[in-house]
Amino acid sequence: MATLVRQEAMATGRPQGAETPWIILGGIFFSCYLTWRPIQDVMFTLSDALFLLGLLVLVIQHRIPLEPLRFLTPFWLAGFAMLAIGLLIGSIGCPMPWRWLIVAGQYLFAWVVLPLIVMRRGPDQTVRMLKAFTWGVFAMNLFGAYIWFTYTGSFEEARSLLGIDFLSGGRRLGAFTADANWNGAVLAMAVPAAFYLRAKKEIGNVLLLLWLAVLLLGVILTASFTAFIGCSAAVLTFMAVGGIRPSLRTTLLLVAGGALLALLYFENGGGLPKIFVDRVGNAIDRGDISEAGTFEGRMALIREAWGMVESHMLVGVGADQYREISIYKAPVHNMYLLLWAEGGLIAMFGWVLMMAVLLAAAIRAYPRDRLATALTLSTTTTFLIATTASPHMYARLWSVPVLIALAISIEVALDVGPAQRRRSLLRRAEQAL
Repeated sequence: MATLVRQEAMATGRPQGAETPWIILGGIFFSCYLTWRPIQDVMFTLSDALFLLGLLVLVIQHRIPLEPLRFLTPFWLAGFAMLAIGLLIGSIGCPMPWRWLIVAGQYLFAWVVLPLIVMRRGPDQTVRMLKAFTWGVFAMNLFGAYIWFTYTGSFEEARSLLGIDFLSGGRRLGAFTADANWNGAVLAMAVPAAFYLRAKKEIGNVLLLLWLAVLLLGVILTASFTAFIGCSAAVLTFMAVGGIRPSLRTTLLLVAGGALLALLYFENGGGLPKIFVDRVGNAIDRGDISEAGTFEGRMALIREAWGMVESHMLVGVGADQYREISIYKAPVHNMYLLLWAEGGLIAMFGWVLMMAVLLAAAIRAYPRDRLATALTLSTTTTFLIATTASPHMYARLWSVPVLIALAISIEVALDVGPAQRRRSLLRRAEQAL
């Protein structure tokens, strides 16, 4: 039996062993809790520590996949190599070349090491990881919503007590992500995860309603226009691609639950938060995106970035140097322009190649499992929207939900089915006899 297990592992490329270590599930649960780190100036969180311990366990158990993305692995690694090399070339002549080690190391951990930890764990274990992520976002925003409605102290007091931008000066909910826009993005990526788990009958209607109530409330409390658009796009993508037609019972339960929550909220003097109306509601109501959040400030940075890339088309200014050169002393909130400015075209094209791999895996899964494609595409859609409004994206709150959604498609589309594996092993046994 042990020999057959080893042969099956060799045939499929999947590491031996079934159970995902609880340490890794803990790392996934806390992946969005960026303020939970010993040194605020160093991006090393509780989640990172758990992931490293989990990686050690997998190494000891010989369960590291050699091809985490199957035949797409070379393309993924090529994209990362282009990104890192482009940033390296730009950093060689910049005033702070050592910043490349930090930035490249963060990208390496987020997009190369983590796939070795969370990919190719089998369908059941991948579902467990998706649940761990969703529970983590849910718990963080349930606590965040409680603080939002009950805390009466000042912004400075909230910052010292709860962490950087748990509640921003405008009372936007950043929770433990340290940024309201980042919190909104992970909330938007958790919503299709909840729909997927319900469609696969991994959770019931009551838990789905509970999750959605907190997740959607969290999106409102973040007052993030990008998150609102990302969440809406994710839900529409999941429903359209997955061919979702909710049963009458599910629809009635969701409608009744939503109506009850709304009634209780508004009857107690509630209403949409003013910050949400100012940053999101007005832009939607008037059809004018210039009224969305800090649109004008971000457009100023984008215009500056275009001027910068014109003079640094092939060789960038170096890793983390945009903020040093910018007259605004801040990085442009657009991943493509930021990588282009700091790492030249090669770094930007490397990132585009990695994004293409995400889409390719999702599309490849469609003939075998529409729901897997729906999850991966909806999560990727939200992530791609976020890339147009965020600077460097190596924080694990970005990579973890994307990689788990990718793992769902990898399991169903690029792997060999159990029946085919058994037939292959039987043929080998017969040949050996």
